[in-house]
Amino acid sequence: MGEGGNESLVGILPLLAAGFIFNNIYYATKFRLSKADGQRLFFSCVIAGFAIGVAAFAACFALRTLISVDSFPRRALDWTHRSIPVPYGLTFIATMLLAYVLGHLGNLYLWFRKIRKAPGDKRRVSVWIYWRTMPEYITALDELFSRALREDSLVLICLKSRKVYCGLITETRGDHDSAVAHVQFLPSFSITRDTDTLLFDWDTKTEYKAYSLKRAAERKRSIEAEIRNTNEMIDTIQRLAAASSSTSESPYLSLVEPLRLRITTHNQERAKLDQVLSPYSHNGKFSVNEWVKVIPVTEIESVSIYKDDDHAKWFNHGVSASPSSPSSV
Repeated sequence: MGEGGNESLVGILPLLAAGFIFNNIYYATKFRLSKADGQRLFFSCVIAGFAIGVAAFAACFALRTLISVDSFPRRALDWTHRSIPVPYGLTFIATMLLAYVLGHLGNLYLWFRKIRKAPGDKRRVSVWIYWRTMPEYITALDELFSRALREDSLVLICLKSRKVYCGLITETRGDHDSAVAHVQFLPSFSITRDTDTLLFDWDTKTEYKAYSLKRAAERKRSIEAEIRNTNEMIDTIQRLAAASSSTSESPYLSLVEPLRLRITTHNQERAKLDQVLSPYSHNGKFSVNEWVKVIPVTEIESVSIYKDDDHAKWFNHGVSASPSSPSSV
């Protein structure tokens, strides 16, 4: 290969690297190209790298034009340019840095777009954009997990080992076609099924405190919000009563006593919830993350949305229909 060919190769490689950096950071292209073949991936990197390279060359040209020749920044840039033994080396470095910055700016734009279009969606931006850009790759398992997360529903996860878990899905990671994909969930109970009959073995049922503790923590937060709102209502009523020009007792004050009774009831319930949560709290705070279990997707045989006591409808328990007292974890 001649000298001109070597220079062309040196010029193409940084542009390919810049295109790859951008496509690998920006979610909209990252997910699309993860399913692409090598040829499409190559040309996508070329197109993105060329576009970013044009912008980087234009920016570098503008800087050289605007910065005075005798200034220190200009002399530093010229020295750095001469120190790199590659034609336009500094510009190519700027191209790759620009690709990195543009990739993250693109994700920031997607974040603002998610807030505007789906303000109530609690999923990560990457998950939200995956569902929008890759509908043809969304599996039935993806849709079931999404429904469980959206509705805060329990799921019944049957493993190939005949172990069955029931719990709340907290997160899924990885492509389900990948061996490293896994599901994170908060268990409610677990049980095993007979290898031959597939019936539940009630002697193996184990109840987990994690699910009930999570609900207790959610109820406590709800009660605290109601107490704050009720106190604000009482303050508002008292201000209205004080501002009333009537010399007799203000009719507003008759509304205060029921509200104070409501606060008393809420405080009593909150005290009971504190007693339940305190043994499992650290520094007065309860975190469900300490109870999360992880299951590889490759170990899952089937998944179903679960409602309380649905197993009594779905399965013929036969001789195992009378459950024994479960153990608790």
